Amino acid sequence: MSEESRTGPDWRKRFHAWWEGYVLPEKKPEAEPEAPSKAAAPARALSAEEQKANTSRFGKPLWTANRIEVAEKIWGKGFATPGGDDFLPYLLKPLGLNPKMSVLDLSAGLGGATRLMAKTYGCWVTGLESSPVLAEAAQLRSVAAGLAKQAPITRYDPETPKLSKRFDCVFSKEFLVFVKNREGITDAIEAAMKPGGQLLFTDYVLETPGVGGAPLKSWVDHEPMTPYPKTVAEVVNSLQQRNLDIRITEDITDKHRHLVITAIQTLTGFLEKHALDHETKVAVMDEVELWARRVAALQDGLRCYRFFALKFNDGAGT
Repeated sequence: MSEESRTGPDWRKRFHAWWEGYVLPEKKPEAEPEAPSKAAAPARALSAEEQKANTSRFGKPLWTANRIEVAEKIWGKGFATPGGDDFLPYLLKPLGLNPKMSVLDLSAGLGGATRLMAKTYGCWVTGLESSPVLAEAAQLRSVAAGLAKQAPITRYDPETPKLSKRFDCVFSKEFLVFVKNREGITDAIEAAMKPGGQLLFTDYVLETPGVGGAPLKSWVDHEPMTPYPKTVAEVVNSLQQRNLDIRITEDITDKHRHLVITAIQTLTGFLEKHALDHETKVAVMDEVELWARRVAALQDGLRCYRFFALKFNDGAGT
């Protein structure tokens, strides 16, 4: 049985109907998001450097208070991407986190994963985020949660990372694909890992070179930040060149895609019952289109993988 036959018209049709102002008859989801509430985001003016860091390749702001509000409505409080409190424990399981560990989160976003690691496992987590708007909003949430010291979040430049401390674990979630200087950040990651340290990250990759058609090209052309997807083999080779012992190379595309589609379906059910102001409605449309392109690309050669590797104690691969 198809997803559409189980739930009524699929989310794309439902969302289009909501945008155009008419309703399709169907069974509503049992649960729905909470009513909108303005998300905490920097009210101060950004510096020229911060504005540049928060500008897309098309000259538009990457993150605004409205987009943060919409992202949290889709993915849950404190999250800007799929995989919230329910999914992260599965994702993080290989790390075996405990209160004695220190963790570096290179894709903190709004800090949901950063704070979950601190609260659930008791470890000390340093969150880094490339967007100054997200980083400041994330730190506000850490302060509000009483985790300003255990899960602090600050801005950094992933193209020229300066990671002075060393950590037991390094974590990143669907982010490295957007770093042009991939070799530079991989070097910085390896240097930031303690001997015997662990690296766990998920990323968008190409399983086979030269695959994909129009949906994959549309994803590459329309992403707010330019993607630089590597093949699985290229990622593995890059880690092996740095004497990292790869333990997990797992295709989690189906899980990732399911998280996206389920969240958008739930959002659409909510939108059909609530009126939004024009600015928020446009932000919703932009965010859903972003994820629709990603879902289409994930059916056209793009994959989402989980990688887990250990750093050899002596740095010599023995």
